[in-house]
Amino acid sequence: MMGWLDYFRAVGPRITWDRSLMRGAWTVPWLQLTGWMSRPSDTGTIAYFPQPAGPWYTLPLALMRTGIRRTSDLGKADAIMIFDDRTQSNITLPITTARLINARATDVSKTQVGRLFEAIFDYPLTLDPLVHIGLMVEKSDTNGVHDGRIVTGPIASPRADCVYQTLADSTVRDGVTEDLRCVCVDGEIVVVFRKEKATRDRFAPTYLETTLREAASVLSDHERANIAQFCEMIGLDFGSIDVLRDHAGDGRIYIVDVNKTCMPVLSMPVRELNKALHQIGVAVEALILRP
Repeated sequence: MMGWLDYFRAVGPRITWDRSLMRGAWTVPWLQLTGWMSRPSDTGTIAYFPQPAGPWYTLPLALMRTGIRRTSDLGKADAIMIFDDRTQSNITLPITTARLINARATDVSKTQVGRLFEAIFDYPLTLDPLVHIGLMVEKSDTNGVHDGRIVTGPIASPRADCVYQTLADSTVRDGVTEDLRCVCVDGEIVVVFRKEKATRDRFAPTYLETTLREAASVLSDHERANIAQFCEMIGLDFGSIDVLRDHAGDGRIYIVDVNKTCMPVLSMPVRELNKALHQIGVAVEALILRP
């Protein structure tokens, strides 16, 4: 209960109440209970800084299924997760000998994502709206807004607070698009949440169906290697990246979003969620305990 109260006291004014969060009101306690029932012996400790991590976030839920215990004492933690849900952060890191997770992930704006993506994949995500001719995606440079929309370029007066991206047509069948949410630990894709959306809701956090996939079943060896390099360059030790494949075009993938304080897809079956959280927890535990 204290985890819930600490989080709401710290960041309550920034919370957006939507259907996903309301579903979490009963799903998260169930996931906590199943995690507590299967919890093994203690192996180490983790602290969150500068924000407390709400109990519904992926990492606290995943680590409940491992021997890693949560502590509020930074001095006694084996690992410290730099938990800051702002798009850009500028905090003073604690002086510690603990392993720091995501300490280098200080900028996950879409501008930064686009810059690093093109440097690694050698084709652009970000477009110049003043000169691009044709369809493109306009969206806020700030994470978590879900305000994407399709526009036609060139645009004489582009919005200064937005980025303009390649329109990856991820249509898999009539009226349905696909998103791949890849949960990454130390550059490795541990699980993939494959989400199907109605085309009309392609930019909204509402899904027709979500299934759990192995990374190798939806991404090539070369693509996974590039994603690992991307995680290294953006400083993402743990988090999720959203990937779209241009099924209707040339088949290439695009990393369109990075989330360093990710939440699980609460709309999927609880049994599948438990499986995914266990896999994520095991991978993060190994990272924390690695010499």
